[in-house]
Amino acid sequence: MNDAVRAAVGARLREKNMSRADLARATGLNPTAISRALNGTQGGGTIPPAWAAMLDALGLTLAALPVEHISGGPVILPSDPQALEREITARVTAAVREALAQHGAAPEVEPGSAEGDKSTGPA
Repeated sequence: MNDAVRAAVGARLREKNMSRADLARATGLNPTAISRALNGTQGGGTIPPAWAAMLDALGLTLAALPVEHISGGPVILPSDPQALEREITARVTAAVREALAQHGAAPEVEPGSAEGDKSTGPA
């Protein structure tokens, strides 16, 4: 496992106000196994060699991210940075529109629309 994943797990434990012993009980794992995994010591849960090689060759890393549930299922986000940016922009736009609609307001002009572009052409 990598340090970023270990740090994310530690942060999530603190966020949920859980101890390592609580995590051991929740997972059914031995508390010693939890400590080894989180400390990165011997037998602490390494990435299998085949996966490590594939991730390295593709320039990828493992990451531990909180799972958010929308409509009863996990949200799967694209790994491509441009696709991720488009997805986030679409979700934020939808959330803003929903909030405005709930308060009886509507966006005046769509960003990037012809109405929203008040320029008179090239300078």
